[in-house]
Amino acid sequence: MKNKRTKLQLNEDFDDFLHNNHIKTPNSLSSLILKSIQSHTSPSHSVVFIKLLGIQCFIGIISLAFCPQFNLSLTNNYEVFHYLHHTFGANVCMAICGSIFVGSGAVFASYILRMNEVNLIYQNKYLYYLTVSLIAVSLFSFIGTDLYFKLAIFWIAGASLSGAFLLKFNRLVRIQFTAHYL
Repeated sequence: MKNKRTKLQLNEDFDDFLHNNHIKTPNSLSSLILKSIQSHTSPSHSVVFIKLLGIQCFIGIISLAFCPQFNLSLTNNYEVFHYLHHTFGANVCMAICGSIFVGSGAVFASYILRMNEVNLIYQNKYLYYLTVSLIAVSLFSFIGTDLYFKLAIFWIAGASLSGAFLLKFNRLVRIQFTAHYL
């Protein structure tokens, strides 16, 4: 009986709300709500880039445990690196290492960020991932790794292209998954 009374009261409250149009929402509250909706529907490039960079830093540090890029390694495990280097050559090896470093971050970003943020990155994916790659190489240089221009170019190319491709692919997977299960 109590649930029916609660539902009845809710209906009465809703009818009261509909018929009392003379009550105005304060402008400060309306403005706050509009700003909140706008920030969720139209994210800023700088905020999205900072989020992407944060994800990339975290995932990039984890990837260093497996791929000792620019002679950085958390595990001192160089077997995979040496295999790739001797099998495909230094240029391809560096492109693969860049792909692993930035591509893994792109995969995680595709699912961690809100969909409208992923869409914003997707619209400018090459610019975003070229910038992320340049920042990564700059940080490697800053901490004292030996950089060779030719190899760094291959690393940046592999990183930028794989980041853009993997974001695009995982965005499509997320869209299909969402459409299928909603």
